[in-house]
Amino acid sequence: MIIPSRTQASTQAGFTLIEILVVMVLLGLLSGVAVFTLGSGKQQRELANEAQRLHALLRMASEEAILSNSEIGFSIDEDGYEFLEYDDEALTWSGSTIAVLKNRSFPEWVAIEFRKEGDDLKILGKDEDDLKRPDMMLLSSGEVTPFTITLQVNQNKDGQFVISSDGLEDITLLEPGKEEE
Repeated sequence: MIIPSRTQASTQAGFTLIEILVVMVLLGLLSGVAVFTLGSGKQQRELANEAQRLHALLRMASEEAILSNSEIGFSIDEDGYEFLEYDDEALTWSGSTIAVLKNRSFPEWVAIEFRKEGDDLKILGKDEDDLKRPDMMLLSSGEVTPFTITLQVNQNKDGQFVISSDGLEDITLLEPGKEEE
């Protein structure tokens, strides 16, 4: 029987304190980057929800105008948007009485651009400064004032959502990274 001598160096398995500290620092850096990356996506997800909501409301308002044989207006600015109903007798616009088409506001970090195509298109109603007037109309005939609405997180041109209509076709939503069909 051979007995090992005590003169041989004993080997111990395990990690040194330095190795453990280096791994901990690397894990801390990676988790910091992950939190930063996921945190910035929150606004983009909220913007996607806001764009899809606006798109759905515009389509619903267009269908409501056809079904109820009435004219519905849409007004938008950097703070939010509202739907208006046209009164044929008084020739005026007033806030919508339809619960789903209530006034809504945008989060502060959303940048909005609204373009109405064709400046020669006439908006119904009296031309008086103190009366509400929509930026575009959804008509009972199914026609829509041609428009383009662009929504994006402030200063982020890469994540633009575009809602548009040429006036005769359906109202479309173009999401970032997707091309028009």
